[in-house]
Amino acid sequence: MIRSIILCLLAVSTAFAFPADTPAAGGCPGGYAEGAEIERGRLIFVCQGGQVVPKGCIAEDLSRLSIGGNYDTKNYRKKCQLGSDGQLSFDVTGCLSSGAEHKVDETWEDGNNFYACRTDGAVLKVVNLGCVDGGKRVNVKDTIAKDDALYSCDETVNGGSKLVQAGCVKDGKQYKAGDAFEVGKFWFNCTRTGREKVQAKAAGCVNNGKRLNDGDRYFDNDVIYECRIDADKNDVITTGCVQKDDSGSVVERRLGCTWVEGTEPIQYEWTCKGDSATNTAKKVQVRCNYKVGGGVYNIDPGCYRVVDKSAYGCVQQGDKLNLQSFTGDGAEQSASGAGLHAC
Repeated sequence: MIRSIILCLLAVSTAFAFPADTPAAGGCPGGYAEGAEIERGRLIFVCQGGQVVPKGCIAEDLSRLSIGGNYDTKNYRKKCQLGSDGQLSFDVTGCLSSGAEHKVDETWEDGNNFYACRTDGAVLKVVNLGCVDGGKRVNVKDTIAKDDALYSCDETVNGGSKLVQAGCVKDGKQYKAGDAFEVGKFWFNCTRTGREKVQAKAAGCVNNGKRLNDGDRYFDNDVIYECRIDADKNDVITTGCVQKDDSGSVVERRLGCTWVEGTEPIQYEWTCKGDSATNTAKKVQVRCNYKVGGGVYNIDPGCYRVVDKSAYGCVQQGDKLNLQSFTGDGAEQSASGAGLHAC
């Protein structure tokens, strides 16, 4: 049992011996009359049957307690009690929380916080040890990860504690407020959006180790990709294809756009064909062109045109086109024999 040191009575013992004077007739040693109350510090005795026997205690507010009675303060409980050795005492017996008594080093919780009863010098006090989240105890200043956020158990001004967001969680990794971090081909900012709110906000894309912002584009295998942030979500979309000429110059071609490449008179038309299922695109030859004089003969795959008694056919060879010429008196028959038809 922890014994308290009573205010203003630091040197007073809680157990007393009385003088062995010869009792007065019908009284007690010390000259006390039968029924007389004797106060010794915070303890009360009574002369009864010629003996001084324990009766009760005096609380700090001067109220009188019978043996077994309690006196409660805001933080702890004192009990007026008679020990097994017959000694009367008025001692602190435990901490008080919401009217319930808790012994020294006992811990308990109220649904939001958990506490312990600790000694503080000569008295006891309730100490807030941390937060309670879903039945799990989190010590003050410790952190937990949940719901894509990092929470810290912070002390409050009233001596309690509260779980507040302190950072972000992505793919099991924790980041503090203010951190910028990368996850796969995207990057994010862990941003404080309120006094107790932190959120991982989309910031852009990552390509070859370089961070890109909203609207930035990059090339990959002659495909043009654009980084976009929509409704606070990162995305990479395909916007077109890259055309390169013999000098190495680059022209960006949008999806569905067509253009001509090649040296006259044999040229080919190309288009940038998108594939939404795979979010990519590729350059595809779509037609052969035979340019001679001031005109251009457009020849679709699988057919031929006659130009100056010669036949020119657009032959599909895998994913490539080949403009072939058939000459002589039997030019058209030769083209037909190659599986072509007149355009």
